[in-house]
Amino acid sequence: MSMIVGVLLACAAGLAGTVLCPPDDRRRGGRPLALAGTALLGAALFGAALSASPPARAGEFLSGSATVLDGGSLMIADRRVRLQALSAPDRDQTCWDAHERTYQCGRVAAQALAERIGDASVTCEPRAAAVDGIATALCRVGDEDLGAWMVGRGYAMAARQDPHPYAEAGARAWGRRLGLWSGVFQDPDAWRQSHRLPVARLAAGS
Repeated sequence: MSMIVGVLLACAAGLAGTVLCPPDDRRRGGRPLALAGTALLGAALFGAALSASPPARAGEFLSGSATVLDGGSLMIADRRVRLQALSAPDRDQTCWDAHERTYQCGRVAAQALAERIGDASVTCEPRAAAVDGIATALCRVGDEDLGAWMVGRGYAMAARQDPHPYAEAGARAWGRRLGLWSGVFQDPDAWRQSHRLPVARLAAGS
């Protein structure tokens, strides 16, 4: 709004200067052209100010019912968000359990997140700029951090960053062989890359 006010004031000043302090060429019929030019410039600047998208607001919150897309992302308030600081298996990813049997670990992770949320309202606070229209966010149900919950129960890995908010939760899940750590699984990020790259890295839970 302040940008629009500034543009309007600048246009008003320019128009006033054109009317009150006419240049010499007005005596030769230049006044209509000067007035028209000023009006066109003001209209163009005003239109640009109105069409400019407002900057992203720090601390913006999304709140409401959520649809689980996979173990690491939600749709809330018609916007898709990724849970911060974790890497969860895609919905179609398969893993191996303690008996070396394959299972749909991606669907298990998504189901666990959906059951944890249930009918509760989810509140998400975007923490990083959106990439491809998807923001990374800290999401909670009540006071519980959903990312910490997923990592702490072994349904997702703590993302590789230092310092990491879920490092301790991830270490406990690994030590107790929970979720993914009960068997053998492919690093979710490597699994996603394997659709484009021929080589993929395996992460074992032992």
